[in-house]
Amino acid sequence: MANTTAKTAEARQKQSQQDKRATIDQLINKPRSVTEFSIYLSDGNGGTNEVTLKYQAIGMREYDRLVGKHPPKPDQRAEGASFDIDSFAPALIAACSVEPEISPSEAKAIWDSDEWSRGDVMVLFRQAVELNNRGLDVPFNGRD
Repeated sequence: MANTTAKTAEARQKQSQQDKRATIDQLINKPRSVTEFSIYLSDGNGGTNEVTLKYQAIGMREYDRLVGKHPPKPDQRAEGASFDIDSFAPALIAACSVEPEISPSEAKAIWDSDEWSRGDVMVLFRQAVELNNRGLDVPFNGRD
């Protein structure tokens, strides 16, 4: 009986390991990463409203093309920048936005608005950058 139980447990463990192995189809057909995050907007009466935005990654080649379309200005290049943040950031925000869908001109209006602090607009930009530059997700199981 004990031998049968051990063999059953071993078979289940092997099956579990095989189920976790990636197939080439899974890798080739991996959907683009998506993220949702919340920001807080003033309600005009001294309070705030939480709103949720949804972004989807644009893919590595499109990301690289977008960076190339927004080269750094000479002073930015001298500081080591690889793009003009004031044109690239709104373009990336627009390219990644799903809900709400934000057009390039709307993203630029947000980026240039005196009502948004640099930190506030950087939240939108950082979320897009992190989404497009992170690796495959590895879930934590609580034992680590």
